[in-house]
Amino acid sequence: MNIFEIRSQLDKHIRLTKTQWEHITLKHKELHGQESKIRLTLQDPDFVLYSQSDGNHQYHRLFKETPVSEKHLLVIVKHLNGEGFVITAFFLSKIREKGKVKIYAR
Repeated sequence: MNIFEIRSQLDKHIRLTKTQWEHITLKHKELHGQESKIRLTLQDPDFVLYSQSDGNHQYHRLFKETPVSEKHLLVIVKHLNGEGFVITAFFLSKIREKGKVKIYAR
């Protein structure tokens, strides 16, 4: 079962499964009730990085208000053949771009 399916800024069909959402919110309790921020980050990110070592896309968006103050939301997605699925998501203070390629910026 999926929590949502959307078309991302990179024109990929991305899904967030119930199983993965439970895993994310178990590890990152501050994300409870933040599904809309994850959607927005995928559809309208500030920028997207590609991690060559992991083969994952990292969607970033700054939110002025979150349950843990002003933070960037990082949503990590695996893309396969025009489709994608959310691996994890969490808020962070500092963005690490080393070893990653910026493939989209607003």
